[in-house]
Amino acid sequence: MVHRSWSSCIAIFLVTALPHVVFGQMAGLVGGTGSERETADEGGVTTLPTLDPAVAEGYITIEGRAEVRVKPTDIRVVLAVTSEAETAEKCQQAINTSIDRLKEAWSRIGIGPEKIVVDFIAVLPRYQWTPEKRGNEDVEVEKKTGHVMQTNVHLAAKSEAEARAALEQALSQGITDIIAFDYWSQDLDEVKVKVRGLALKAARDKAELLLSAMSGDRPPVINVQEHTAVRYPESLYHSFTNVADDAASGYAGIHRRDLPFIKAYRPRNTYYRGLYVDGDVQPHGLPMTPEISVISTVRLYYRSPAAAASKERHTPEGK
Repeated sequence: MVHRSWSSCIAIFLVTALPHVVFGQMAGLVGGTGSERETADEGGVTTLPTLDPAVAEGYITIEGRAEVRVKPTDIRVVLAVTSEAETAEKCQQAINTSIDRLKEAWSRIGIGPEKIVVDFIAVLPRYQWTPEKRGNEDVEVEKKTGHVMQTNVHLAAKSEAEARAALEQALSQGITDIIAFDYWSQDLDEVKVKVRGLALKAARDKAELLLSAMSGDRPPVINVQEHTAVRYPESLYHSFTNVADDAASGYAGIHRRDLPFIKAYRPRNTYYRGLYVDGDVQPHGLPMTPEISVISTVRLYYRSPAAAASKERHTPEGK
């Protein structure tokens, strides 16, 4: 388990000389839209906290973190096929017809039945309000008028191209409800082992450098922590509404204040941002296509050279 608060920290600050930014306006296109990248003090540089003496004299922690991106080997597309009719039987017939047409369209582009799973979800009654006369009162009475049924179709695709081709065929058949678009990799177990090794090596290399600042023998490792997490592409998309508020809205002389204001629809923008981890080993290149990110953190605990002296100072005489 990895704790966010460090007992004791040793960090390296890398300062890279950056060239002059030429296309400053490009950053302004997305500036202020709520980025999740963490910043701390002025300039986005986090300062190291002052350690409590008991902690500083007890142990040293050195952490290594690595991230590896994995290309998906499988993509699951889930589509909802729905129908409304007077009876559940008619709903079922309509859905079966739609699914049969979809399978036939998919077979023409090489998608066989072994890649398709049909999952019945539910059939629910449908109601409608009807005006009636009850005595001398006019009332609205809710009555059952039919049924609505949903069945999901799961498709296992091997590539983005196959998934997109399948979606095009579904849209041509009038099936437009996309429930899920999930990614998977059959290599995740092997990748987790690889990333743990990279994180451990990063921690050891960092310790080799930082502990050289201390005189005497290298302190022994007294404990270790490890945490490995997997982030799938569907969780790495970012949505925001990019609007500029109208400062003159409702200004007397331009609009009548006694009228309601109805704003124009502002769509939410969505894009694949990917994962940005402040780690020691990071992927090369921008996150341009949906990939699975595997992140591993290894924290090594070293006994502080001052631990023995601290123990003697805090041990009562005679103990």
